[in-house]
Amino acid sequence: MKYLITGASGLIGKKLVKKLLDQNVDINILTTNKNLKSSNKKITKFYWNPELNIIDSKCIEGVKIIINLAGSPIAQFWSKSAKKLIVLSRINSVRLLNQIILEKKSKIEHFFCASAIGIYKSDSTYIHNELSPHISNSFLGDTVKQWELSCNELIKQNINVTILRIGLVLSLNGGLLKPIVQSVKFFLGTWFGKGENIYSWIHIDDLIDSILFLLKNNKLGVYNLVSPNPISSKVFTLEIGKVLNKKIFLPSIPAFLIKLITGSMSELFLFSQNVSSKKITSEGFKFQFKSISSALNNLLK
Repeated sequence: MKYLITGASGLIGKKLVKKLLDQNVDINILTTNKNLKSSNKKITKFYWNPELNIIDSKCIEGVKIIINLAGSPIAQFWSKSAKKLIVLSRINSVRLLNQIILEKKSKIEHFFCASAIGIYKSDSTYIHNELSPHISNSFLGDTVKQWELSCNELIKQNINVTILRIGLVLSLNGGLLKPIVQSVKFFLGTWFGKGENIYSWIHIDDLIDSILFLLKNNKLGVYNLVSPNPISSKVFTLEIGKVLNKKIFLPSIPAFLIKLITGSMSELFLFSQNVSSKKITSEGFKFQFKSISSALNNLLK
């Protein structure tokens, strides 16, 4: 079996590639780095640049499964140009892949595309499943909607498509956890607003295992990849303090102040999505880290 993976150098991509290599598969990687040398004979690298609409069409030869994790980081200053890149890097990636599938008449069997729970409306009281009608009208919500809709052209070609709506990924190699841990270590830990906003999180190991589960079992459609037990941002910070044996002294940062300083980007700090993982668990997936305490103890100790 040969895979084509985009975003392989990212937080999720690195770990996923490593796990797949353990299964002795061949992997083609699309990279924006023009240095295409690989130290692993099972990996072949190909150059692409979605922003400039450039792709090496040879990357798809012999490939049966595509895993698309490409996209400009959300956690950056939202200038006008950055927001444009955040959107286009996701949409253009899918369009480019679709283009070479058509050109090469490639027999792709399955297309997995990263997405995000940012598609859901911020609401602490509502539990979102994959069929939730409550979609966010925010910048993140619109971005994710366009991202997912770009996969429709692949479905029209009778390619199996799976959408991975990923929650807040817990890892010390990237994402939100590391800066919060550092702040708590130096007694600067706090939370935003009242701390009641809900974080639907997932341990990086569970995220990788859930993707592999969907791959192995040929699952189609949309899946929320979050732990079964979302928590408030206040509890999140307090749990980190508990694991590190550090007290939280600072008062919370008022929501109005965050909005005043960050503008529309405040949704990154104040988002609240209570997201259900019942679909994937009902189909047989078992989480290794169900509680925030078990996840943090594993990562921080």
